[in-house]
Amino acid sequence: MLMPEPDIVKTGIGGLDDILSGGIPRGNVILVEGEIGTGKTTLGMEFIYRGASQFDEPGIIVLFEVSPDKITRDALRFGWNFRELERQGRLKIVFTTREVLRQELQQADSVLLDEAAKMGARRIFMDGVARLIGNNHSSESRSAFHVFTEGLARENLTAILAVEASELNGKSSASLPEESIADSVIRLRMEDSQRAVIRSLEVVKSRGQHYQMGRHTFRIIDGHGLHVYRRVQAPRPPQRDRAAAYDPKTRISTGIPGLDELTNGGFFVGSTTVLAGISGVGKSVMGLQYIAEGARRGERSLMLSLDEQVEQIQRNAASVGLDLTPYMKQDLIRLEYEPPQEIEVDVHFHHIEELVHEFKPKRVVIDSLSTYGTTLGTRGRVFRDFFHAVIALMKEQQIAAVYNHENPEMLGMASMMGDFAMSSLVDNIVLMNWVEIGDTFRLGLTIAKMRANPVNRVTHEVEVVDGKGMHVLPRELRVTPPQHPFSSYAGLISRSPERRLRRQTQLAEGRDNESFK
Repeated sequence: MLMPEPDIVKTGIGGLDDILSGGIPRGNVILVEGEIGTGKTTLGMEFIYRGASQFDEPGIIVLFEVSPDKITRDALRFGWNFRELERQGRLKIVFTTREVLRQELQQADSVLLDEAAKMGARRIFMDGVARLIGNNHSSESRSAFHVFTEGLARENLTAILAVEASELNGKSSASLPEESIADSVIRLRMEDSQRAVIRSLEVVKSRGQHYQMGRHTFRIIDGHGLHVYRRVQAPRPPQRDRAAAYDPKTRISTGIPGLDELTNGGFFVGSTTVLAGISGVGKSVMGLQYIAEGARRGERSLMLSLDEQVEQIQRNAASVGLDLTPYMKQDLIRLEYEPPQEIEVDVHFHHIEELVHEFKPKRVVIDSLSTYGTTLGTRGRVFRDFFHAVIALMKEQQIAAVYNHENPEMLGMASMMGDFAMSSLVDNIVLMNWVEIGDTFRLGLTIAKMRANPVNRVTHEVEVVDGKGMHVLPRELRVTPPQHPFSSYAGLISRSPERRLRRQTQLAEGRDNESFK
């Protein structure tokens, strides 16, 4: 037997319907609770506005303290013209007292409900209902609220009731007497985060539907209203969780002369690669050559930076002979910068999702993981959950993603990713570091990991030349003045490289009979 489709009321609030599996069951009484300033009134106003303007569902707003003129003025901040909706008969604002309304809703011939029926109202928002039914947890308070909600149900009104709940500060989970009777409870908070404040929304309960649990970030945006950003840890579509770098043949060229040979032809489609090394070794240069190579092949490439502004990225690219402007004009390359200060991880991840779905890149470079770690912290779950979510998104879209990561060790490496402990999540790791030989720093590159690939963990010398970019040098150097190639040394990624004996060098290079140069 087929179950009937539920009658769902779309709130129209950005991101909220996704968390509520499409909306709220019609006729539900929704309790929106939170401290002063958390956004309860704005949420209720938008619920009514979206219904009247987008879904042909007229609505009523009931006020006890804030005058209708102020509500109408505040609505214009978001582009909501309440006066025009009132003129069209799709909105009515009622200014009354709690005592009058409480008595009226308990009567069979309520003037308010009669007015709702005449205008065909389907939604109602009441701002500040706590003192309407009493402030205590007594049975009388619960009974009063029950009678109150029955009056709304008679007209099949989907109602949002805003209640100030100052006791819900911080981690407290104190409940209100109205919660057990309301069909849905939405809790708004303002949470401290290292001297910043983040707004969060949590669906505590909602009868008759599935919903995403946990605290989700939301913002109040001028010219728009509320937007809810699903928490980055929340389950995504099953196809994303099952996504993997499943194409065993297609390779994505690195764009670095000599590096494709070391990576068996490039990175797999859908793979995750970390470039790890101290600041200044050329990670960003490698990233720029990677996206430029994609554009040269007609593939869309995206670079997300928390470290450098777009103009600075373009300048850096030009210094190594890469003019990105023509590719940007052709929409083959897109550069995005977001300042890391006070970054809100749910909002940021939502932005990445939107970019990927709209731009549809084949290559992505993120610069850098270390900046994310500084902002989000590496000890707790937030960074790991974020990194998990980004990897899953890239694999779902079959994007070959490269992540720059600053390893703080200057000479030698004790670990590939330091405190981040993320090496098990990635497919490929390329280590880059300075090698001190004599009185000169030379740049070394080692392929430390390539999942599902044969790996020759030999350290190669690389060079970054102004106007020409980065390239991998041959194992045997023919330069003037003469200098010994990396193949002449052992312990290149340790802190103390040592010269090999001539015979050891010949064996390392596979030259048994050739004289050492």
